[in-house]
Amino acid sequence: MRILRQQYHVDWLHLAFVTILAAFVLWYLLDARSVSLSINNLLLVQPLSIALLLLYFVIVPQCFRRADAEPVPELASFDDPLQPKLPEGRAMGRVAMLGIALGLFVFTLKIVGFDVGILLFSLATMLICGERRPLALILYPLAVAVVTVYGFRALMPYPMATALL
Repeated sequence: MRILRQQYHVDWLHLAFVTILAAFVLWYLLDARSVSLSINNLLLVQPLSIALLLLYFVIVPQCFRRADAEPVPELASFDDPLQPKLPEGRAMGRVAMLGIALGLFVFTLKIVGFDVGILLFSLATMLICGERRPLALILYPLAVAVVTVYGFRALMPYPMATALL
């Protein structure tokens, strides 16, 4: 493709893919707004849709590469993030433990309450992922639990079973 005396290579597949996604997001936003303009209806949909549409405009220019641009040799040695390697050995064990922790979190929400459940889940995930500093293991799960419980209460009128908060 030629634009103002400059030849560009266009990655048509990625351009089409992100354009289809952006069109779907725009359609969903307009559909949600046509139903109701109340804050309860648009509280999560509208900000996320706007953020995704802004990201679309950040991604589109990356689909166009100058034809005379040379590849950067330093980047050729890195692994391709679009083709990740599967976890092996100990990493696979951590993935399994995180899955078990998530399952326990979901099944014990009504027993221990949402606040205690999210605190214990964040503590368990930090331990599984290797965090060992006592101050971080105390403060971060407490902050996550408080912010999550009060954030959900502010967003949704659904009564959550909590033990402490």
